[in-house]
Amino acid sequence: MHAEVFSRELADHWRGTVAWLAGAVLLSVVYMVFYPSIHSSGASVQHLLESLPKALRIALLGSGVSYLSPTGYLGTELFAFLLPVLLLVMGILAGSRALAAEEHNGTIDLLLSTPIRRFRLVLEKGFGALLPLFAIAAAVGLTVAALGPSQGLTLSLGGLAVALLAVALLGASFGMLGFLIASATGSSGLGGGMGAGLAVALYVLNVFGGVAPPLTGLANAVSPFHWVGGAGVLANGVSWSGVLLLSVCPLVLLGLSILIYERRDLTT
Repeated sequence: MHAEVFSRELADHWRGTVAWLAGAVLLSVVYMVFYPSIHSSGASVQHLLESLPKALRIALLGSGVSYLSPTGYLGTELFAFLLPVLLLVMGILAGSRALAAEEHNGTIDLLLSTPIRRFRLVLEKGFGALLPLFAIAAAVGLTVAALGPSQGLTLSLGGLAVALLAVALLGASFGMLGFLIASATGSSGLGGGMGAGLAVALYVLNVFGGVAPPLTGLANAVSPFHWVGGAGVLANGVSWSGVLLLSVCPLVLLGLSILIYERRDLTT
């Protein structure tokens, strides 16, 4: 027996994964194709952005970033909102349903009646649910690398790869939070709702952290949306401390899920 649960998790949801991947790639292509026309009308666009309040401008563009530059444009259009939200939603949905759906469908007894131990079940379910996030991030990266230069969007491929890794880890962190809550309660709705609620709360905290100095330190310390780099990620990069924190979070949450599920009474 070798990673049967992991393989089944991927196989059961491959159509959804392909749909999410195609949507992310298509949106990336659309934004890149529009760049030449936006760049040609640069003066008016840049003037409009510079007329915004400083805090809002930094939230949309990042600190010291020109929207008309390749890094500023893709950072704003892809990394400020689109990719984080897409991977967050996908991660939370996949994580919260991974084990809880087996309980809801009545198939968890069948799984646990096999020689597969609980810790392995949790491990394979968790990795199977969240691996597609990294596949989607990789597909977007390949699309930008292939099409971007023809549209005037020349970027550091290393910087792009780190930025995409950070966004995928952001989605995986909240996906693992939903996974943990759903695994502990047996409710995918509770896992998804609490995961989404905390994501919104930390996003708002990060936005206000850039506006209200008393909140800046707290937001920088606890909000993954700060660690991931925001709109300025392609220009300013992701700090290694941010990458480390984003890498540790899903692993810690997965470890907690294993501990809780090993001790949980599933007979009631």
